[in-house]
Amino acid sequence: MLHSKWQKKEIRNIIWGGFISLLFLIQPLLASPLKIAILDTGFCLEKLTPPKNITLHKSIDLTKSNNFDCNNLSKENRRLHGNWVLNQFLKEVKTSKPIEISPFIVFNKNAKQESTSWLEAFKKQEDFHLFIIAAGIRDVEKLNPIEIKTPLFVAGATIGRGIGYKTVLWPQNQFKNPLVFTIGSYSMADEDLPARPDYTLINSSQMKFFLSAGDMKSSFNGSSMATATAAARSVNYCYKSFLTKKDVESCLKKSSKSIDIFNDTQKLKIPTL
Repeated sequence: MLHSKWQKKEIRNIIWGGFISLLFLIQPLLASPLKIAILDTGFCLEKLTPPKNITLHKSIDLTKSNNFDCNNLSKENRRLHGNWVLNQFLKEVKTSKPIEISPFIVFNKNAKQESTSWLEAFKKQEDFHLFIIAAGIRDVEKLNPIEIKTPLFVAGATIGRGIGYKTVLWPQNQFKNPLVFTIGSYSMADEDLPARPDYTLINSSQMKFFLSAGDMKSSFNGSSMATATAAARSVNYCYKSFLTKKDVESCLKKSSKSIDIFNDTQKLKIPTL
């Protein structure tokens, strides 16, 4: 009997010791800041005011071609589309937990994209917990081999600027990956019309979530704004899931809701955050 009690005590000590060791290993991970990468056109971070818990790192030009002067750019200049995305994210994120944001420029001085810049960005995906991409690239053959291991929010493609109904973009075409969250937009109800879909959105059935397109009179609206908003709200809901890169999809589904929009005479239910 004494021997049996001693054995039980040793087993308890081993289990407790294992639990402490596991807690010791997990704690730094949960205490580390959430690291976010944003891929876009350009950034002038001095024009932004983040809250104290958010650190903005200096932007990195992956094209190595840009030399624009932030002092000479107005806030409405499309070169600052990246700033618009980032600013919308900062407006919507409510968590007080630590966040680090690294902006990457993937549009060159001629506002064109090359697959080499995207490939370079995704070489770093293990260093981040989340990618925010309000853009897409046509060079799918070179980028399809990338294994997406980090959750990302990407704007659904819309008609215009060389994009048609049959255009295929990356990473939008990876929508079946549970870590890829394609975001569409819709117009909110106003005094004349009910909430309605964005008719310029292609492949609407491939969108994981839909959010407001914002004020259509503003220079920043549509799926880009919807993506920034969706990413921020997702961080609010699922910060810990992003840190571990586990159960992100299930966490977001639990946090989502359905809303009604009207497509001509038909009422549609769409998922939103």
